[in-house]
Amino acid sequence: MSKPQAIDKFQLITDKLIGLIERGVKPWTKSWHATPYQNLITGHQYTGINPILCSIDSTINQWEHPFFVSFIQAKQVGWTIKNGSKSTWLRWGGTNVKETENPETGEVERQYYKAFKFHNVFNVDCIDDSNSDVKIDSLIRQRKVTISGNNELRLPEIEQFIQQHLPKTQFGGNVAMYHIATDTIRLPEYETFSNAAAYYATYLHELVHWTGHQKRCNRPLKNKFGSWSYAFEELIAEIGAAMLCNQMGIDTKLEHHASYLDFWLKILKDDKKAFFDAARLAIGATQYLTAVQQLEKAS
Repeated sequence: MSKPQAIDKFQLITDKLIGLIERGVKPWTKSWHATPYQNLITGHQYTGINPILCSIDSTINQWEHPFFVSFIQAKQVGWTIKNGSKSTWLRWGGTNVKETENPETGEVERQYYKAFKFHNVFNVDCIDDSNSDVKIDSLIRQRKVTISGNNELRLPEIEQFIQQHLPKTQFGGNVAMYHIATDTIRLPEYETFSNAAAYYATYLHELVHWTGHQKRCNRPLKNKFGSWSYAFEELIAEIGAAMLCNQMGIDTKLEHHASYLDFWLKILKDDKKAFFDAARLAIGATQYLTAVQQLEKAS
């Protein structure tokens, strides 16, 4: 018998993403903060690119709950997977070590290398708990988070987060942008946004662009408007802002921004790993920004 062909996870996920964007949906702009995407059994909240991967499948399948479990976890508590259910692929990454013996010295040497793998989980909407004493609804009530409104007031914690980095910012006009030549963020006045969440989502979007400067994360920013590279940097900023908004509990709606959906479709169709590359750079940008906050808390 021939060996079954391995699923190309990059292509599978990219095809789903293309389908959503063609419908005008950007899954990374979902309000993840209401209840974070997480494992229902352990309560582990997904980080990095994984909340977006959950959002893609949740949007496509119209799943109600942000909770997932593995096949083994479901089996251990007596749950069964409903017929026809499809799993969601999550990505795990980290640093592995390989030990080898030096033939000349006999010493054991360690080589460190980065590795990743995909593993699949099932949304709880795909699970039947009728034959188990462990009920899904009971666990959901324990995990679910209720978020109150912001009442249009400025949010001190996010103001502090932004000001820790001392980004040079000019307020006024109706355009939000990062100007690399002067290393300056330009934003409309706070009062011109529809609400506080929209203001901070937009500010954080520009702050992710700001991390691309050569003295920070050093991404190529001098890209011609409308080019592949320009749209790719916008994708990085969108994903990075969504991640920060998720961490801080605010909506991810951007205002004063043009739509780049057509550009992103071209990028994704040309390169099945482009979304993952953009997410990797977005994670690097958010890690750069949150590192200062962590140092402040530790001091």
